[in-house]
Amino acid sequence: MKNSFASSALFALWCLAGPARAADVSRGTTCLAAADLACARAAAVGLGSSPKEQAFAADLAFHEQRFAEALRLLTAAAGPSPDKTTQDEIDLYKATVEATDGFVTEARGDVTILYLPGTDEVLLDDAFTTLQAAHDRLGSRLGVAPPGGIRVEIYPTAARFIAASGIPAASVQTTGVVALSKWSRLLVTSPRALARGYAWKDTVAHEYIHYIVAHNTADRAPVWLQEGIARSHEVLWRTNTFEDLPAYQQSLLADALAHDTLVPLERMHPSMAFLPSAQMAALAFAQVATMIQYLEQTSGPEATKRVLVEVRGGKDALQAVADVGAGGDVGKFMEGWKAWLRSLKLVSRALAAMPTVIGEGDDVATDPLLAGRQDLAGFARLGDLLLAASKPEAALVEYKKALPGDEPASPALAVRLARAYRALHREGDAVAVLEQTIADYPEYATSHKELADLLMSQGKADAALLHYLASADINPFDSVVQHSLATLYGAAGNVEQAERRRRYERILRLGGSSSPQGSSR
Repeated sequence: MKNSFASSALFALWCLAGPARAADVSRGTTCLAAADLACARAAAVGLGSSPKEQAFAADLAFHEQRFAEALRLLTAAAGPSPDKTTQDEIDLYKATVEATDGFVTEARGDVTILYLPGTDEVLLDDAFTTLQAAHDRLGSRLGVAPPGGIRVEIYPTAARFIAASGIPAASVQTTGVVALSKWSRLLVTSPRALARGYAWKDTVAHEYIHYIVAHNTADRAPVWLQEGIARSHEVLWRTNTFEDLPAYQQSLLADALAHDTLVPLERMHPSMAFLPSAQMAALAFAQVATMIQYLEQTSGPEATKRVLVEVRGGKDALQAVADVGAGGDVGKFMEGWKAWLRSLKLVSRALAAMPTVIGEGDDVATDPLLAGRQDLAGFARLGDLLLAASKPEAALVEYKKALPGDEPASPALAVRLARAYRALHREGDAVAVLEQTIADYPEYATSHKELADLLMSQGKADAALLHYLASADINPFDSVVQHSLATLYGAAGNVEQAERRRRYERILRLGGSSSPQGSSR
């Protein structure tokens, strides 16, 4: 999501000159807005007890995850009759204190994480690894990494995330926004808060990129540029090249290009979270991500950094992109981007959007097609009864009735088809249907798990390992998958990874480690 930072490039540069000799609230506020906590701390030296100074101290504490202290300081500074703006801020601080109740802190390297002890402990190793890699690899690629490291909160429920982020629940449900970069911190919803999990590691990298971009532009980058950079670069913590868009987003782009229904850049302001539908949000993300990919393909890997320098200097973002990518001609850049998209042979088959299901939900509720088609879901459920009664041929007949006429099998249905094929000893058909649904809907953990199980039955341990890992990356809370990973790593002689996965399995079985990591705030 778009960062809310707004600051002066001049002040941000001034912050580098050295620590303040006495408290300077105006300078400190500007430093916070520029995502420079070190500068803000320097400006806070010698803070007095005036309401203005204490309000700044509260702001600094809030950015540094000292939420209870921030609430106490701001409440005292505001007095008995705060104005509406201050009262809203007090309410946010209070909501954040409540949302982080019971959280503990752990720090490794440049990363500090607040989390609730329990099953979310299985996220810690990967969260630290992902964010440290993003810090090391992406800060220099886009400019400089924000000073002061990375502060993250992992919220165990969507309700806690919504309370602390201030994002309306409807926006979370409609557009699937489950993480935020704001207040010099990353706020992330645990994948266990969603019924089917999500690609949370790339998401936390995505949010950190917002932090990097805000710092390197004095937060002058508009939403579309922020999201384009974050969405295109979110995989670069783990790979050296951009990845193709998911098939669903490709299909949206192909249709929008054919019918001239691309989302105007101005519609993306002030946030993708406020677009009216998940489909429009997905299309918007696809547009801006491919714009940045096209920019770097045609102008080199330093192109994005050059754009950020121009934006920091006050240039309009689209003009800056055109300056770097098309000799200053905005129209030429946009037409070149569209021509490049058409050359990619985008997936054009109809695909449904994966729904955002908060909390509990069965595989039908989380399926992009069956969730909204009770007629098709009825055939699928009848097939389930027949398969449970050891009648796979009859089950297959019913499952095929649930196939939509103009779309491939949705992931929940594809898994059912594969199980029926396996019961009929048609493993080749089972593999084919699972591979197709993974290509169409890669963020469905059960498809990866089902294919991994099938590959294991065929003695293909290396291929199975990859799909178990893919399943665990989306839904780390499946103890069966963690057990399978421990077994495979153990058989391969990878003692460290085998023990890690056994530890995760124990955490999931016991509801947390026997000796929780971290220390109370």
